[in-house]
Amino acid sequence: MTIDEAARAYLGTPWRHLGRSTTGLDCIGLVLLAARDNGHALPDPAPYAREPQGTALLEGILAHAVRVPTVEPGDVLLFRMGLYGGHVGIASTHPAWRAPACIHAYAPHRRVVEQPMEGELAAALIGAFRLTE
Repeated sequence: MTIDEAARAYLGTPWRHLGRSTTGLDCIGLVLLAARDNGHALPDPAPYAREPQGTALLEGILAHAVRVPTVEPGDVLLFRMGLYGGHVGIASTHPAWRAPACIHAYAPHRRVVEQPMEGELAAALIGAFRLTE
């Protein structure tokens, strides 16, 4: 199973700040669980604020992943919230659309969703990262 396939199993899970189970997930929780389900043991950075705290999220990602120039399914995506990276998702190819997409626990949708990489989502993308552990 790939990380994006593992993440897809959580579609529809309610959004909850600091959530780490099928009763509720935030964006970091989704990445942690999908990575775990794929054999990657990543440390949990909780607790953390709901708003970006400078470059902390980017630094946390870089401790376990490398930046990649081309996005592939399963890569961790970092998105800007204001000036800093404050949201993460998992790159995918949507099975019905066959187009680049992102699986993420997204507060405005109040659940885990898979949506096309277009519009505001694509504009907010800071970079893609591939897990090394």
